[in-house]
Amino acid sequence: MAMIDKYKSWKPNKPSSLGANMYHEAVVNTSWYNNNLKKLVEIVKIKINKDSIIVDFGAGTGISALFLLQHLKQKFNMFLVDNSPSWLSKAYEILKDRSRLDFFILEKKDKNYATLADTIGENKADMVISANTIHLIPNLEITFKGIYNALKHKGYFIMQSGNILRKKRDHDTLMIDQTVEEVHELALNIIRKNKDFIKYSNGLEKRIKEEEKQRKLIFPEPRSVNHYKTTLKQVGFKRIKIETKLIKVKYHDWLNFLTIKRIQAGILPEIGGRTPTIEQEKDRHKLIILAIKQLFKNIKKNNHLASNNNFLAEWIYITAYKN
Repeated sequence: MAMIDKYKSWKPNKPSSLGANMYHEAVVNTSWYNNNLKKLVEIVKIKINKDSIIVDFGAGTGISALFLLQHLKQKFNMFLVDNSPSWLSKAYEILKDRSRLDFFILEKKDKNYATLADTIGENKADMVISANTIHLIPNLEITFKGIYNALKHKGYFIMQSGNILRKKRDHDTLMIDQTVEEVHELALNIIRKNKDFIKYSNGLEKRIKEEEKQRKLIFPEPRSVNHYKTTLKQVGFKRIKIETKLIKVKYHDWLNFLTIKRIQAGILPEIGGRTPTIEQEKDRHKLIILAIKQLFKNIKKNNHLASNNNFLAEWIYITAYKN
């Protein structure tokens, strides 16, 4: 186990949440998630040495950490860091018996979370990686500065996401947010037209506006790759490299991902909000399933990069160096 001085590692006092378990099970064995992590491993493996400290920032339920541990041959120390105790509890559950691991929670301070440097200390990490998380962070400048300060001299920050805008991306190469927005619109149209759900049409336009904040909490507006690059430079990072990878996403796997309850609360909060009744939760699930099937039908018909089995998505990988 790596030395962390006065900074105390974390252990859960509650079991992982239902949402964390559902997310983990829906994603851990999918080809789309594993394929985007393969590229991450390719980047990481040539930049780490024996006994390096790697921080998995936004470790969530531990899927990315588990993949790195399985595919990197070097012996290294790993810190799993997240702001959700219920999700990190899942990571702890599956990884607690492995050596060279520590777990850390980003504590809430007023309206913001503690930075990585606040949590593990300054000049501690040789590398910070962030898989499928960085697009969810509201304040990039504060977060990136905390990561910069936590890194040692000549350390690396490597992040990736399937939800970053890029001008030269083919329109038919999809993003997470793009598919979610389309499912949302399709579900709203079903409410307006389908007699089985017409009861939810009363006051719908008002609820759409009221629930926009909740939707954008779970699925924030995508930012451009240049925005990430500019912010990294502002906090001090150098030698910023951008790489992309096209990944096939099977319809079945994506349906499983979009039917996770926590995800559904962000896709269609207009039905039940954050505290739906049992009936509302069931109806929301039915609506989203119908909308997803319509989305897949539209993709198969109109997307020249899609097939009968999958659509194509783009992941972007950004590597930044601390001089």
